[in-house]
Amino acid sequence: MVRKILPICFLLLSTSLFSESPWGSSIQKGFETAKQDKKFIIVDVFADWCTYCLVLEKEIFPDPEVNKVLDSFVKVRLDGEEFPNLRKKYNIEGYPTILFLDGDGNYVTKIAGLATKEDILGVTRRILQEPNIESYLKTELRRNVNSPDIHFRLGLLYFQNKEFEKAEIQFTETVQKSKTLPVLKENAQFNLNLVKSIHGPKESAVKAWKEFLETYPTSNRKTTAKLYYGLTLKDSGESKLAKSILTEIKPQLTSDSDKSMCNEALSEIERGF
Repeated sequence: MVRKILPICFLLLSTSLFSESPWGSSIQKGFETAKQDKKFIIVDVFADWCTYCLVLEKEIFPDPEVNKVLDSFVKVRLDGEEFPNLRKKYNIEGYPTILFLDGDGNYVTKIAGLATKEDILGVTRRILQEPNIESYLKTELRRNVNSPDIHFRLGLLYFQNKEFEKAEIQFTETVQKSKTLPVLKENAQFNLNLVKSIHGPKESAVKAWKEFLETYPTSNRKTTAKLYYGLTLKDSGESKLAKSILTEIKPQLTSDSDKSMCNEALSEIERGF
């Protein structure tokens, strides 16, 4: 009888020892917890129809070794189909995608596609060894000096920290080194133009947005690019063309912030500013 009980007890003990800690479902609460606990965030971005997402959730993440290292992170699981702005902000192009962020939402890195146990352990351990994001990315860049992706991540970090001169350098490096990566090159050029819109001569920003729209006529960011083209035209004194472009794209805008910027600019043009 004792022999029959022991395996059952061991099974229960094993289950409790290796049970996976829960994942949160709110990115905002994740940021708050990460700031409070001084941790990084791991975001499992999935879709209901994604088979590989289930493999990641049911087989890879519960692995005892993976589970143990992930306890050093704030864990959030989100249905990517319900968060289009998050997909756009962090350039998520498919599922599953594992995002690594800090408490301020700064992008650290990501793993696209079905990650292996070794993939996750390698990335998480490197992040924990170098908790300063800038230092981490610079270390990664030294390991792979020609990586356009790391230049891009550094550019995002500097942009979010309002270090625009540094951001411009990194996005420029990305554009130059991503000739065989058209999506990354387009994203880098878009962000480089944002930097120019905020920091630098307005005439340069106008030229940059015009060239972007000519180079990427079918871009998913065409409407947003036109918005910033119109805004920079207004700021450089070309009010007539700015009004025409902003009026054209106004019904196509979806985010409240974009709508607000467009309406404010059109109002200022009407008032002669």
